[in-house]
Amino acid sequence: MHMIQEENEQALGRWQRRQFSHVGLVAASFMLVTVLAQVVMMFFVGMVNMLLGGVMDLFSGRGLVLISAIPMYLVAFPVSVALIQLVPKCGGSQRQRWGMGKFTACLVITVGMGLAGNLLGQLVEWFKPSGLGDGELDRILMNSGIWMTVLFTVVAAPVIEELLFRKLLMDRLLGFGEGPAILVSGLMFGMAHGNFSQFFYAFGIGLLWAYVYAKTGKVSYTIALHMIFNFLGGAISVELSKGAKGLMDLPWFLRKMEHLLDLDFSGIISALSGLLITGYLLFMVACLIGGITILILYRKEIRFAPGIWPIQRGKRFRTVFLNPGMIIYFLICIGLFVLNW
Repeated sequence: MHMIQEENEQALGRWQRRQFSHVGLVAASFMLVTVLAQVVMMFFVGMVNMLLGGVMDLFSGRGLVLISAIPMYLVAFPVSVALIQLVPKCGGSQRQRWGMGKFTACLVITVGMGLAGNLLGQLVEWFKPSGLGDGELDRILMNSGIWMTVLFTVVAAPVIEELLFRKLLMDRLLGFGEGPAILVSGLMFGMAHGNFSQFFYAFGIGLLWAYVYAKTGKVSYTIALHMIFNFLGGAISVELSKGAKGLMDLPWFLRKMEHLLDLDFSGIISALSGLLITGYLLFMVACLIGGITILILYRKEIRFAPGIWPIQRGKRFRTVFLNPGMIIYFLICIGLFVLNW
């Protein structure tokens, strides 16, 4: 009887490792296809640039956004969706009904985590050797238009990333316990960003959003949180920085008023943007304090369901991470960290 039980446990452990490995391979394919498609697109854009004699700067801020986003969203994501259908679902999320109060609390924690993680990332980046790649993401966002930022950063990125790193991946891991599924989702999401400046906040909010999905089963909740977070950090903050530096593209009606009244609104916009940046920073700090307070007050309510097939104690790290798929995924991400360093 004891031998049969031991054999069953070994078989369960092999299945669990295989499931985590397959999930890791799907995520690895997403990263590899993204990079390869971006390289191909950059080569194609370079050829077009050369044929046009440099008349159009296709490597401008807007061009780089397209080169980065299109391969990821229109090539790598469909490939990953097709591959993950080969991995059977395992368990499922709970179906708790959360009202606006819990959603708002999660939003406050999200913004607070974003600030704390960003500060930690900037601290690590401070030790980075100076080079051509420094601040590349900031420069791309500063040189891209507001509508392109909204389309790709505020809309497309949250939808694609939440479907992949929350719903599709977690639906195949939750049967082994909410804890491992949440940890893997958050860590893989953070590593996928490929640099230290984004890793810490992405890891933190990835854990939070994974917890939200595990408890509610509503990927729409995490998409909404992701959209609001990216709108605040990727659209509002960038536009305010542009305004403060005099780089903002004025709306057509303001340009018309400048022409008709023979006035220059740049000084007013710069001063107003500086004022709004101060308010924005105060809001972020308030969310950090509020998020910490919420977590302290409700820490006893945070529970992780064990799952239908819980991983044996003492074998969790080996089962979750020491498998071919996960090792390949993390090696690819580490390679990106090194290249971006």
